[in-house]
Amino acid sequence: MSDNNKNIEKYISHGKYQEALEKLLSIKKERSLSEEEIFTYKFLEIFICLDKGEFQKGREIADEMIKESKDKKNLIREVDAILGKTENSICLGLFDESLELIKTGETLLVNIKDQTKKIISQKKAYFCFLKGRIYAEKYELYIAIEHLQESVKLRKETDDQFGLIFSLLNLGVSNGSIGNFNMARKYSEESLIIAKDLDVEVGIIWNLINLGGVEYHVRNLDKAISYAEQCLAICKPKDYKHSSTLCYDIIGHSLFEKGELDRALQFFKKSLDYRLKTGYMNLIAQSYFSIGNVYNQKGELKKSLEYFNKILKIPEVQEDLRSKPAYLTSIGKIYGDLGDFNTAKRYLLEAMDLLKGIKVHIFYFLNFKVSLAKIYHYLIELSVNNNEIENLDHYLSELHEMSKEFTELKHIEQLYRLNKAIILKSSDRLMDKMEAGTIFKGIAEEEILDHEITIGAMTNLCDVLISELELTGDKRILQEIEQLSDKLLEIAKSQYLYDVLAETYFFKAKISLLHLNIDETRSLLTKAQNTANKYGLWALANKISNEHDTLLTHMDEWEAKIQQNIPLQERLDNVSHEFLFSKMVKSNFEDLSEETDIPVYLLIIKIEDGECLFSKSFQDGNLDDSGLIAGFISAINLFGKEAFSSSGSIDRIKHGEHLIILQSKGDLLFGYVFKGQSYSAISKLNTFSDFLAISTNNFKNMLTSIQKENEIPEEMLSIITQLINRIFLPKKNN
Repeated sequence: MSDNNKNIEKYISHGKYQEALEKLLSIKKERSLSEEEIFTYKFLEIFICLDKGEFQKGREIADEMIKESKDKKNLIREVDAILGKTENSICLGLFDESLELIKTGETLLVNIKDQTKKIISQKKAYFCFLKGRIYAEKYELYIAIEHLQESVKLRKETDDQFGLIFSLLNLGVSNGSIGNFNMARKYSEESLIIAKDLDVEVGIIWNLINLGGVEYHVRNLDKAISYAEQCLAICKPKDYKHSSTLCYDIIGHSLFEKGELDRALQFFKKSLDYRLKTGYMNLIAQSYFSIGNVYNQKGELKKSLEYFNKILKIPEVQEDLRSKPAYLTSIGKIYGDLGDFNTAKRYLLEAMDLLKGIKVHIFYFLNFKVSLAKIYHYLIELSVNNNEIENLDHYLSELHEMSKEFTELKHIEQLYRLNKAIILKSSDRLMDKMEAGTIFKGIAEEEILDHEITIGAMTNLCDVLISELELTGDKRILQEIEQLSDKLLEIAKSQYLYDVLAETYFFKAKISLLHLNIDETRSLLTKAQNTANKYGLWALANKISNEHDTLLTHMDEWEAKIQQNIPLQERLDNVSHEFLFSKMVKSNFEDLSEETDIPVYLLIIKIEDGECLFSKSFQDGNLDDSGLIAGFISAINLFGKEAFSSSGSIDRIKHGEHLIILQSKGDLLFGYVFKGQSYSAISKLNTFSDFLAISTNNFKNMLTSIQKENEIPEEMLSIITQLINRIFLPKKNN
């Protein structure tokens, strides 16, 4: 073998296919390639396509190589082509076809007599490895692990260090898929060391992806993002689309767990865009699923459902036993939240049947969120909420059996007790409700194994305590509820659960109202709305804003109650049927009013001296401007300096039939008078002040010009007018 060919073989053994191809092309410039070199050329093209994510093209080149090797009766080269085609086929989700290809390849190996035992063993190891990958993709994980362990053994025996990288890597992936994350990390770290020693780029890439997934699952989110970013630094310059999408997924899932929903959505959509181009249908479904989950978390249930329904239209999903139960479970949950009990139940039962068939307990990127145990939990909650008791005992019994069978999964036993208490709480008997409260309290005080379970126990305990409070009026119960809400805040802050954080601030506002502390109630409502807005929970923010508006509408009544100092029991009787007392039950945001604000007046004032820099009336003729503005200035005086204690704060004041919102930014105060809902008004004022700040160098240009000319220059007035027309004035239909 010539030195050039030795170098090419060395490059191939280290997975450096592009370098090997370049070497071969340099030979081609000097002379015609030999038959063996032409086969090598094809082989390299197949694996370069694999690395680039061009799987269909890789399959087509492999088919050409299979045909040519058959024509030349070159069995070992036919095996190489089959290996390459199988690799690309697996990445397209063509698992059954891939298994048939492997059978063909293994049969060919038996008939090869002109190769060394080492080469034959290496090919056998490769086929073992591919079978392991396929069974892992089909979620037959224990079979996958057996094949992968055999491939590790054979590759160690033949000193196939390059192959060992991928056998160890996939052994790590499969262990991670059954929840054995310590072993997953161990195998992947071992593989990464070899990949770095041999400078095998593709091995480094896939180990970084797997380690990112592992760290995501154990909630080392910053470390997960770091692994994904390291991987992207390799993939993006070389346009490796497939591996890049998995990195985007890791970052997206980690940001989702951090509560950064809008950023997570950006990464999931970027991943989807790549996948639509490469045509990997199974991963397109996963992208739709991730995007749907973000909208679900935002409270945009119908938009979430649109993405989930797209999944079921993908033919490949029907055969995807690994992921289909997750999709069905999520669709069922959303129908439950939308109040469609029968449809929700149908999807959940279908998911349950699939999971029973494959005995899955952990889902990659979903962990315990999708499992048989959680489906029983969702069915029990759904049945209780819809007063269907027929199957409750069966669901609970099945969950109990699971908790006894899988004693190492402590969260299943905890989930069983939670559901037992949920059923007891639904009873009309006071004794059952009290027993439920005891169980909820026990779970709430235990180590947190799954935040959904702990928070479920705490919110249900709040419900029980509120019922007890309504019966007795005992102030000690109210104190217990407050302590529970404080603990909910701690969990929400530490685990980036910003929906829970906003809802808990909202709940604490209700408690403050019971204490007749209106200022604290309004402060907590503002904090709840700001939290929801900051993290993209628009539907929740809208709901909270509407409740705040209603409080302002009934302010005279609340002031009267404060003056009368009515007892707690009477306050409970009054509040229980009024606007601010729900029992920590998830709201159906889809029914929120879409009513917007009607603009009346806009002001920009210098905070320092109260000088009005700009004003705009949106209504002609019928409005007594002088009376309204006098009331506006009076409201500002009443509100005082507390309104502007933190720059950028927005608050609202009721004045007759109008609402006034105030926002301070820098040295300026923005005031907006309107009728209708505050949520859209606040959004408009925020958008207006943000764009004006960008257009005027954070207002510095505007203030400097006013100082020189005693008025806003024409060009800036033009900017302000354009912003007003775009933001505040409703678009007219053509």
